[in-house]
Amino acid sequence: MKYKVECFRLDDMGRGITRIDDKITFVNNFLPGEIAVVKIVSSKKKYNEAEVLAFIKSSDDRVKPKCPYLKCGCHLKHMSYDNQLSYKKKKVADILYKFGGITPIIEDVLYDTDKHYRNKVTLKVQNKVGYYGNRSNKFIGVNECELVSDKINELISILNKQDLSDVSSITIKDFDSLMLIVTGNMDISSFEELVDVVYMNGQLVKGCSYVETSLNGLKFRVSKDSFFQVNRYLTEKLYETAIDYLEASSDEVVLDLYSGTGTISLLLSKYFKRVIGIEINEEAVLCANMNKKINAIDNVLFICGDASLEIANIKADKLIVDPPRSGLTKEGISDILKMNPKVMVYISCDPITLARDLKLLGVSYDVVSVTPVDMFPNTYHVENVVKLVRK
Repeated sequence: MKYKVECFRLDDMGRGITRIDDKITFVNNFLPGEIAVVKIVSSKKKYNEAEVLAFIKSSDDRVKPKCPYLKCGCHLKHMSYDNQLSYKKKKVADILYKFGGITPIIEDVLYDTDKHYRNKVTLKVQNKVGYYGNRSNKFIGVNECELVSDKINELISILNKQDLSDVSSITIKDFDSLMLIVTGNMDISSFEELVDVVYMNGQLVKGCSYVETSLNGLKFRVSKDSFFQVNRYLTEKLYETAIDYLEASSDEVVLDLYSGTGTISLLLSKYFKRVIGIEINEEAVLCANMNKKINAIDNVLFICGDASLEIANIKADKLIVDPPRSGLTKEGISDILKMNPKVMVYISCDPITLARDLKLLGVSYDVVSVTPVDMFPNTYHVENVVKLVRK
């Protein structure tokens, strides 16, 4: 059955919201104020999911994307970029109030280009490379992607000419050099000169075990499993904001929880007396110490261990955390409250878990400012840097 409906707002995942038979209905590719004919593709107890069949009235904020792959993971590419930024700022404010009961100052979203910003991509393979569709396991083969670097697109074009019958996924990292991580088996001889490092089924088959990149004047080695921010243009702005929020002091000690390969800790080293990083992943700590060595930094200590066990023995004036999408644990928050640093910076990739954690931290801290950072243009995702000050 077809329905004529109007979109009255967007949800947190960038989907248009309307009502059909008095039931909330989510519609991809549908902007506020637009009127369209839709059909229901999935009906749940409390909501429907629908898709647009034809537009009757389109929004002035709608743009026609050049990308031909309309159902991949880019949730907002039909929306003008200015409108994407406005949507994300409002989304952060709404979520922090809804889930955290807080109304801090939300700064304007930091942004750069919305094209070719990714330095890493993981591709699914079904005889050619591609992605799974938005919220589905339907494979979409691609010849190029406007989100990734030119080097990655060049490699995608070459890969699609290879025999990929024994390959299930491929990850490409493009820093100062190119790393290819293959799950499966393939012949790389025809493009071997293009890539610097190749792993196949976890085994190094070409080059050394890392690629290198530069960030804010420091060098970093990125291994096969290392986490590194994927936006080549905004990573520096993200960390500069965090450093500004921490308020540099040559007399103070900073603790960096979830320190990973040491990126933030090492960047903080020239602004503070001492930096201590805690990370549970042993390989990440090895990379962190390697990065410390190649940058000749001597006022940073990396500890491999569980933060909840290590933090009790550390005294620090300030704290920075960059946890996974799941946010902090209740135990971790309890440890932070016991530690009682005077300033805390929280970097988050999920506004909902951020709001939850800020509510719990609110017993001892005021949220002074929140800066959204558009690390993932054309998607509904948004990073946030938050400054908290002890009450």
